[in-house]
Amino acid sequence: MKGSKLGDFEIFWLNGGEFELDGGPWFGVVPKSLWAEKYPVDENNPIALEENYIKFLNCPLLIKTPDLLVLVETGLGNKLTDKQKQVYRVTKDWGLPGDLKKIGLTRQDIDYVILTHCDFDHAGGIVMINSDEGEELTFPNAKHIVQKLEWEDAMHPNRRSANTYWEQNFSKLKDTDNLQLIDGDFEICRGIEVEHTGGHTRGHQIVRIQSGKAIAYHLADLLPTHVHFNPLWIMAYDNYPMDVIALKEKYEARGLKENAWFTFYHDPSMYACKFDDQGRVVKQIANKTSLKSAEKKEKMPVQDINVRKDNTITLSCPSCLNVRDVSVDKYSGSKHFLTVNCPCGVTYGVKLNFRQQYRKEVSIGGFYTLNDEKTGSSQTANVPTGPINCRITDISLGGLGITILGRMRVKLGDKLRVKFTLDKEPPEIIEKDVIVKSVNNNNIGSAFIEESGFSDRTLGFYLLK
Repeated sequence: MKGSKLGDFEIFWLNGGEFELDGGPWFGVVPKSLWAEKYPVDENNPIALEENYIKFLNCPLLIKTPDLLVLVETGLGNKLTDKQKQVYRVTKDWGLPGDLKKIGLTRQDIDYVILTHCDFDHAGGIVMINSDEGEELTFPNAKHIVQKLEWEDAMHPNRRSANTYWEQNFSKLKDTDNLQLIDGDFEICRGIEVEHTGGHTRGHQIVRIQSGKAIAYHLADLLPTHVHFNPLWIMAYDNYPMDVIALKEKYEARGLKENAWFTFYHDPSMYACKFDDQGRVVKQIANKTSLKSAEKKEKMPVQDINVRKDNTITLSCPSCLNVRDVSVDKYSGSKHFLTVNCPCGVTYGVKLNFRQQYRKEVSIGGFYTLNDEKTGSSQTANVPTGPINCRITDISLGGLGITILGRMRVKLGDKLRVKFTLDKEPPEIIEKDVIVKSVNNNNIGSAFIEESGFSDRTLGFYLLK
């Protein structure tokens, strides 16, 4: 939970649950090669990487004015079935009432609930399951502000919207005095107003917050994360995409003119920010991982898994025992520890073992040349015995780990001739042809080319010591 001042107001971002969804629809027609640079898929999670999942938060905003408590959105709620949690890959359960308690409030204290629209991830917390396993209105004393158009669509969903407007989220709200339908722009209280926009849905509305000279815009799903600032970067979930483009241009220009904050509901890296006219973040309220989360990660179960020759592994969840094969080719030579978020909700670690043979760590000065360079005299073509330009960091029966000293010119697939003196008694000069298998900064992994080098017997005795 994060809090921040806005003039005389306080804004808190509460836990509405977290989930993972396919990154493609969140950026519409924008190619992954572009959006992944700003919003990368979790490279430490092989399932997320393989299936294109990216993390999203659901953070209801609590606005605390001197006189009122106004909640914007309600989160996922606690009514999701186990199957729904798996489908939407829920990685953190809804905890809104608990967050209110931490700041000395109860759900009965909320005066207004603003719903920017009625999608399940925004409206799921309207109705909750109580301690008696029954359903009740989560905020029984609050007026729920909804655009009339949005409510009509939620009550009569079409084939597309039926997948996001869920009747159970509104069952305890409809036909009550807690529901306040509005038609167009509306002032909730001094400093907080909503404006009907449409775009994402027909009845979508945004929130403008002002206290003194401090201003913030909550554009909801018109601007779900800071990465979506470019007006053309819109979601495939938007029902009226051309309207969204125009609306983003309008409200972003207005916010920039007013030096306003933009608050976010789904952004995993920041709760709010200010932009410059190029869309660069110039000020932010960041979302930092809590110490409790870090401690929990340290305690998670960890598995050691050998990587097959085709660079695949078998993952097996320690909780639900779900088994699946995934490719780890992307991590070869660079990533050796992964964090896996299973659809069942359990997180576990995986240590990858790419090595096929025992590897001995060493620190030996050496000299290398590329295969297309002239080495030594034209008659012997031996590697010259000059100053070292690399350091041998490990040796196995299969290859060498090498750190290049100075300017790096080596790339994957290059063939090198490497010369160094084996640190044993008596010393032995080794001259070996290798092929580069991995590159990480100035560190390379290489495999011996079969027709070159010393005998396995010599190397075997060395590695035993």
